[in-house]
Amino acid sequence: MLLAEQALVGLRLRGQQVQAAVTVFADEVRRRLSVGLGAVDSRTLLNALHDLPVDLPVSQSSLDAHALRTLHTAPPGVLDLGEEERGVVVRRLVPAVRVELVLVHGPRGIDSSKWDAAVRDASQFAPFCARGVVVSRPASEQEWHNDMDLLLLKARYYGVGVAVQEQTESLRWLLEPAPYRPERHSAAQWFFHEQAWRQLGPDGS
Repeated sequence: MLLAEQALVGLRLRGQQVQAAVTVFADEVRRRLSVGLGAVDSRTLLNALHDLPVDLPVSQSSLDAHALRTLHTAPPGVLDLGEEERGVVVRRLVPAVRVELVLVHGPRGIDSSKWDAAVRDASQFAPFCARGVVVSRPASEQEWHNDMDLLLLKARYYGVGVAVQEQTESLRWLLEPAPYRPERHSAAQWFFHEQAWRQLGPDGS
């Protein structure tokens, strides 16, 4: 199966330059633009917001003092803090994008001497999305087959996909990544997606 490179965008995530497939949630993007709100990647604020339901009033008296202080630091458009109904807070913010897939690779793919490190680099994205590595073909077909068997074995164990950079510049899966099935949703995942939006949205233009 070919990977459509035009559907991939370059991002810097968790200290690595990667390519990513990203889903954009148009309704939330429009809502943020209407109130002049960009990415919200404060870990402390996202932790406080993550415990609140979306668009439902929550009594401020049910929140601890630290959470309330944190919510008071939120920029406009993140929540309603007693504006519509005294003594309640209503979370408005939801993710603007979701990173579906991250690919680790160099300009022409990763050569065989760096395959192990690339699989480890890709594995760090396991809590957030599907992940893969893009490899280049060695000059020798024999070297390619011998090394590739070991790479595919390791990559399959870690759930990392393996794609090859063709001479036509297209990408083709040799091993598709394991489906991303989070055991739970967390503020850390939300922070990850907000970091992507900071680079893709108005803040990054």
